[in-house]
Amino acid sequence: MTIIQPVPKDLFRTSLKRAHNSVRQMNAKNRWETMRIREAGKVQALGEALRNKTSSVVKGSADFDELPPFHKELIGLIIDVDSVRKSLHSVGWAGKKAWQLSREYARRIRSTRDVDKMTALRKQFDSRAESIFRGVNKDLEILHEAYVKLRNMPSLKDEPTVIIAGYPNVGKSSILRALSGSGVEVQPYPFTTKQLLVGHMKHKYMSIQLVDTPGVMDRPVSRMNSIELQALAAMRHLSDKVLFIFDPSETCGYSMQKQKALFRMVKKNFSKDVLVVYNKADLVQDRKGVVSGMWVSTKSEGDVQSLRIKVAEWALKH
Repeated sequence: MTIIQPVPKDLFRTSLKRAHNSVRQMNAKNRWETMRIREAGKVQALGEALRNKTSSVVKGSADFDELPPFHKELIGLIIDVDSVRKSLHSVGWAGKKAWQLSREYARRIRSTRDVDKMTALRKQFDSRAESIFRGVNKDLEILHEAYVKLRNMPSLKDEPTVIIAGYPNVGKSSILRALSGSGVEVQPYPFTTKQLLVGHMKHKYMSIQLVDTPGVMDRPVSRMNSIELQALAAMRHLSDKVLFIFDPSETCGYSMQKQKALFRMVKKNFSKDVLVVYNKADLVQDRKGVVSGMWVSTKSEGDVQSLRIKVAEWALKH
């Protein structure tokens, strides 16, 4: 997902070199005509290059107000949106100003017969255009830094989404792979080492997105650092449906008492629309003393198929 278009660190110098190289050497009927075509061409090419590049950056960058809530929340954690907006405006202005100036200088070059003056005018334009872009150098740096920070923004589809939660090693990734029936994408949060595991399942021509968030939805709020709390806040916007996985065998290393405490935290702080699944059913003999939910073993194709139908019907229910 592209939020900010790539911005060259030295946009002016890059454009200057390419613009001058794009003007072919032409031999007209006399030296005056040759110089007029060449120098006016360089001025016009540079003005258009600066306008086109800045325009592509401004128009190709996302409208922050139109972004889905999940991405808007994440972006607000990573960059100063107001500063980026101002920088986009300033860079766009610089491109238009340079283009307007190039039209004026190209006209002046074409209206003189003094060969030395033609070159002087072209150099004068180059200097003035460079000065314009030197004035927005800080804005270019802001946009470049924003591009670098946002280029790994998770790419999630606009479709019914289910968040998978539970302590580590309870079998969340196994459930995700079982439901998806295909390879699972690994996508990084651009502001932390945490990752998203994303899968998709089909049901009656509908697609459902399944998202596991290792390190985010698998620990109590009281133990989360500021980054994890921000990630949790962002996840609230992604979906109001949570598939909570218990490991009643406790082979995950966490007691059912701790797992139930995390479950209560999820219901309180994240969503009330929670579907409970007890994984590793094949390892448990005593099923007493647990909250209502569905018992499954990912080793059983029958269990997986029943779970797939249950999750699909629940996820698509408004």
